[in-house]
Amino acid sequence: MKEHELRKRIKREKMQEQLPESTRKMMDDLLDDLPEETKKTRFYRIWKNAIVFAAVLSISTVTVFAGAKLITLGTGKLDTKHGNRQYQRFVKLNEIQKNNAKAGISRTDQGITLRIDNVGLDEGNLLLYYTVSLNKTTTAEKFKKVKKDSLQERWNLNSIWLGPQISIDGKASDEVNETGVTEAYRINNHKIKGVYRFNLTGKLKKKVKLDIKTNYLWDTKGDWSMQLAVDRSKVAKNAKVITQFKKSIVDRVIISPLGNTLRSNDKKHDLVIRDNKGRYLYYEEKTNSEKSKDIYQFFKYKHTRSLEIIPIKEQSVVTKNGKVQKAVLNLKKNETVKVSDHTKLKVADVKKQKHNLRIYFKVLDYDGAILTDGIEDRFIVDKKGRSLIKDGGSIDTWTDYEKEQLVLEFYNASKGIDYAKAAKINFLKQKTVLNESQKQKIKIK
Repeated sequence: MKEHELRKRIKREKMQEQLPESTRKMMDDLLDDLPEETKKTRFYRIWKNAIVFAAVLSISTVTVFAGAKLITLGTGKLDTKHGNRQYQRFVKLNEIQKNNAKAGISRTDQGITLRIDNVGLDEGNLLLYYTVSLNKTTTAEKFKKVKKDSLQERWNLNSIWLGPQISIDGKASDEVNETGVTEAYRINNHKIKGVYRFNLTGKLKKKVKLDIKTNYLWDTKGDWSMQLAVDRSKVAKNAKVITQFKKSIVDRVIISPLGNTLRSNDKKHDLVIRDNKGRYLYYEEKTNSEKSKDIYQFFKYKHTRSLEIIPIKEQSVVTKNGKVQKAVLNLKKNETVKVSDHTKLKVADVKKQKHNLRIYFKVLDYDGAILTDGIEDRFIVDKKGRSLIKDGGSIDTWTDYEKEQLVLEFYNASKGIDYAKAAKINFLKQKTVLNESQKQKIKIK
């Protein structure tokens, strides 16, 4: 099922040629070097964010440093009123406001300046708010004119700072560095702002040394390495790290106001997360290399006291008499659709424009069902059932952490397509079989 989705997504992105040519070449080279069984998994991460190229652009090193600038968490102020929706809602604002410090350090090389503006940190998350700017002497290519708020714009922006390598207290870990995800927005043709999130692995000291190594920026090789000493003593100890599972499918669970994470020991199966009320919790899965653990960043309810982690035995598309079945959703607020056995969505809001359709979902239940594929040539239709999907269209998903919602977004530059006329979505009807005998219960309160 997942392979089917990825084949279509690869086809869509290659047809549009939205990425910078240098980035596309690196994607192709990296995919060619992967073992056959991991190519589709790796492409999913590349499609979400170009930061996977850190594997070939940066070299992980262990750096022990002294004399780094000292910053104190709980003293910083963030201005997130500007920027795109993905940037503004990358983390819960009230939580990052309580757990950040102004960094104000920068480094310039090759006519390009990288500045770390603010830092947020707890046992499960590292957030870096940054600015990248070009000066008059740089040879880096300025932004080409693209449609404002387009998927191509996001690709271009999010590929400017590729794969910084993070060391904490002199130790670099692939399990941290492979989780980096960024969202950036344009200030002008010479400057961008953004935020990076890394998922950390557990307990931290009250004071930690943070080394940020960068040797590739804005399609240019150089050195933009920086160091910080971070004092965490003023920040409330709200994060909880749960470990020491014996012969378990779970390595650890970290409950954090900045984002909850689960690290899996099971590389063969995807997992679902069910709470003590029987709700299947929504998550974003971050698939890492074969040696690293897969990560599930998930939402829980206020009164969730325990989790059941259950391997997925089988996922498939439902067919009847050889015909693929559909799960139909009317694009109206509060409409619901059941896509699979344990995936149920409720429409929170719909934004329609001629070349852009954005749907906000409250995820009532989730079991990993594929939501970016639908009935062939009839994924989005108007009131008369006519397709609004043509060659050159793109589909993106992102998470609104502020509202805890899944966002499904469609872009289309084709003439004659008007998403303002969208009336229904025909999802693929799916079946998910869970391996209940292998489930594991974890108390979090």
